[in-house]
Amino acid sequence: MQYTIEETAGYLVYRVGRLLRYRAGQYFKQEGLDISPEQWMLLLLVHERGEAMLSDLVEPVVGDHPNVTRMVTGLEKLGYLERQRNPEDKRSRLVSLTPKAQVLVHDVLPNLIEAKAAYFEGLDQTDVSRMISSLQVVLANLEA
Repeated sequence: MQYTIEETAGYLVYRVGRLLRYRAGQYFKQEGLDISPEQWMLLLLVHERGEAMLSDLVEPVVGDHPNVTRMVTGLEKLGYLERQRNPEDKRSRLVSLTPKAQVLVHDVLPNLIEAKAAYFEGLDQTDVSRMISSLQVVLANLEA
């Protein structure tokens, strides 16, 4: 059997990730939004958590504290995030969505989900659920 990189799981996951990021960037640009896919992911994480410490956002977003700090600063300048002192730890800050960001997530998320549905044409819900479960196992193995 001949080894073909295009048929390996690692290559396919890499390509899918790059294309998802590229398509998300196109979508944001088309909608007139000056945010990157990574910034969008950061907004969604804060949205889901209500508020979060910067250190809690590092690994899920990019795994690089200075980069996440830069993204948060950029999103602050755009009026999407705000930082407050953490009442439980004066050395850290909590990040939360501004009302402007809450409106953005509320308005954009359903449309983005609908746009992404086309990527999964040809797969039923069971296929998608299996794919998610499999990727979660691989992720857990990589993080172990």
